[in-house]
Amino acid sequence: MGTIIPDFSKRPPQSIDLRRPRHEAEINPTTVSSSNGSAAGIAARIAAPSDLKGRRLIADQQYLGLAANVMRGGAARTLARLSSYPAGQAWIDLRSLGADFHLDAGPSAALLSAMLAGGMLYPVGSGRYHPTRQFREYALATVVAPLPRERAKALIERACKVTGRINAEWSQLPFQIEMMAVSGSYMTRRDQLTDLILSLALHRRTVPKTANSPVLPSKDEASRRIVDSLQALSSFIVVRIVADRTKVQRPFSVVFQAGTDAPEPQVERWDNKLRDWSASVTRWFAMR
Repeated sequence: MGTIIPDFSKRPPQSIDLRRPRHEAEINPTTVSSSNGSAAGIAARIAAPSDLKGRRLIADQQYLGLAANVMRGGAARTLARLSSYPAGQAWIDLRSLGADFHLDAGPSAALLSAMLAGGMLYPVGSGRYHPTRQFREYALATVVAPLPRERAKALIERACKVTGRINAEWSQLPFQIEMMAVSGSYMTRRDQLTDLILSLALHRRTVPKTANSPVLPSKDEASRRIVDSLQALSSFIVVRIVADRTKVQRPFSVVFQAGTDAPEPQVERWDNKLRDWSASVTRWFAMR
């Protein structure tokens, strides 16, 4: 079956300012969509290695200055076009990049530079470029709505329950979870989050050895099982193993401590402290 390439020649190019992100998203942030069912998505899967997975793009975020669906759609159209040509004639140049992403000359040049700097393209000479694995990941990406804060709180509670169960029941693992902290976009005032970063500090578990004791998993295997069990809760969860809390990305809040009930994560900002101090000074002068 031949590849269908949409005709965008009648559509005027859109000028995108790549120098700074725009404050308003170009798409509905509650819409969840994917390129996989489109002609471009099918062509992208054909052109990409079979083990390649698409990225998860957040609907209200910018990628190289482009809205998530614009980046995903343009990359998919590029691979759809390349897949229709023989291998020796399939390349990307400034003109074709602008046509695929619906950009005029200036923004096309800026996008080309950004993709080269970001490792999405590599030059093959004479102003021609080939897409890298990273470019193909964007073409196969799924655009998802951001994570609401209330759902993030529920995920943290579930993660704490999983963590407690690992410590209590996974007795054949050589590790327990000593501490879990949350950081990233959760530690902001935003209601719509881009990620949920959980950092784990592990410590060795005392595992009694007997003649019939099973072979314990390796350090890497045990860590992988712990990480997989938490990341299975949501695609937004990113799990990192750290040596101790000093290695956690700041700001952070501890949400689980072995043997204790950790406090609800709170966001403490310097502007809040300054506001409270200013209010105290104002009240002091008013009482004089």
